[in-house]
Amino acid sequence: MRAGGNAVDAACATALALGVTNPQSSGIGGGGFVVVYLAKERKAVTLDFREKAPAAIKPELFYRDGKPDPNLSQRGGLAVAVPAEVRGLSELVRRWGKLPFSACVRPAERLARVGVPLTESAARTANHAGPDAATFLPGVFTLARPFALPLRPGEVVRRPALAGTLERLRQGGADAFYRGPIADEIVKATRAAGGVLTPDDLLAYKVVERAPLAATYRGRRVYTMPPPSSGGIVVAEALGILESKLKDPPRGPGRFGSAYLHVLAEALKHGFADRARHLGDPDFVQIPLAKLTDPAYHRELAARIDDQHVLAPERYGFATAPTPGRTLRDAGTTHLSVIDAEGNAVALTTTVNLGYGAHLIAGKTGIVLNDQMDDFSLAAGVPNAFGLIGTDKNLIAPNKRPLSSMSPTIVLEGDRVRLVAGGAGGPTIISATLQLVLDVIDGGLDAEQASASPRVHHQWAPDELDVEPEIEPDVVAGLTRRGHKVVVRDHIGTANLVVRTPEVLEAAAEYRASGAPAGF
Repeated sequence: MRAGGNAVDAACATALALGVTNPQSSGIGGGGFVVVYLAKERKAVTLDFREKAPAAIKPELFYRDGKPDPNLSQRGGLAVAVPAEVRGLSELVRRWGKLPFSACVRPAERLARVGVPLTESAARTANHAGPDAATFLPGVFTLARPFALPLRPGEVVRRPALAGTLERLRQGGADAFYRGPIADEIVKATRAAGGVLTPDDLLAYKVVERAPLAATYRGRRVYTMPPPSSGGIVVAEALGILESKLKDPPRGPGRFGSAYLHVLAEALKHGFADRARHLGDPDFVQIPLAKLTDPAYHRELAARIDDQHVLAPERYGFATAPTPGRTLRDAGTTHLSVIDAEGNAVALTTTVNLGYGAHLIAGKTGIVLNDQMDDFSLAAGVPNAFGLIGTDKNLIAPNKRPLSSMSPTIVLEGDRVRLVAGGAGGPTIISATLQLVLDVIDGGLDAEQASASPRVHHQWAPDELDVEPEIEPDVVAGLTRRGHKVVVRDHIGTANLVVRTPEVLEAAAEYRASGAPAGF
């Protein structure tokens, strides 16, 4: 921004820099979504730079002994979908930025070359990355000492291989990623690890501009991401249910009573059930978008909520709720929220999926490759690493984009941005983003209070209501009486937001992670 850039340029440069400092969460080996509000044009736009399945992919490749094997979609070459972040960020600044893409790349290149203190999150994720950590992590970090685990937060790490890759991108633009030496290394590494990615997959990748999903909430305009994001649909549906059900929502920091949280959980369950039932890549399947965003449908769901009892699982979705398997904590996503002096705003979420993606480095490029194939359904009703289920609409297919929980969201009051929000944390992205919006709009909380407020999460299946430890015991008891299977969880989502008031801009990066707000 000091160099004359706008919110778009700042978002691009920040995303690339975070890919250097937090490779467990994001980077140019992944992809994402962005929602942009253009103040002068009074217009919201989105870009879908979600990864795509390789053209030669087949669902049966992910089976072992006749059964789906999640290990194949989470680690190694088959787990890798076509990396999309470089094409997405380049296109973002080409369309709506003020500076050239090279100016946005330069800071990340410098960080990779000179080194940065290792963040607590990057160190923790590396030290718990599993038995293969010592094999792939030396391709990520260069230390001032011989490489050995554990890594220590605060010790300076350099990424010279990635710096060389970023230098190529600064000089040659996004095309230098999708053809030539970088592309060759990506393909070579992926195929050597059992994948099917080809040079043509990289050359064929295109960013898609989609119409933002627009909703209203208590007189405000909400813009969020349409499919293949599932987050926007669930957020919009839950907001519609809550506006219908709660005419006078509680306000203030102490507003988290069991009656309120029960209704919030029920709204989330309806949204996640519809996510499982209806959503997939809109370029491949029909999605009843009009119905899912229809206020009349939201009123119908709100009327179905029993204030004193949960419903049977089939009242939310399928005839029976499938039992998901183990769930993993997401470490592979980053969100950033930006507002500039002109009133432009950017909500950008990018990911490599699980921590350090596929645990696969693209040769000598320093690129951490994603494991985005795990966001597909390996088979109808079979859960992914986060316990999320789906129908055949989200099954693996060539050139298809998998569903995502990423939920970049911008809320307007009139023509001015009120808040910009989004998060990381697998499916808890959706519930955390929703609760940020509710805490500011309904609760009257400032950005820091909203960010620090205790959260809950329910994704319909498994039938568990996660709550953070700060939720009072009597509130937990009230939820239990209503039939919720309450599980205390120390961390629900990692969400960041900027809130605009008549006087100031408020920014908050919460205590749950090692982020921080910045501005001038």
